[in-house]
Amino acid sequence: MISLIYSDHAVIRMEQRNINHNTIIRIIDSPDGRIRQSMDKEILYKKLSQRKDNLIAIVLVKRHEVLTVMNYFEVN
Repeated sequence: MISLIYSDHAVIRMEQRNINHNTIIRIIDSPDGRIRQSMDKEILYKKLSQRKDNLIAIVLVKRHEVLTVMNYFEVN
């Protein structure tokens, strides 16, 4: 089981966007893609068929701290 730390900002965004812990784990376990932002920070994203606000993305630091959660994410 993955042990995660959520920033206060991430918790607020999760509530606003109706994204739960299980969804976060699903994105981490099998992302559709990832974008490295620095040595210890990356964006993981996934299209989820049951959601209309795709892509869902998370910013993860050191593989265990969730900084924020985004919906309607676009990959350039």
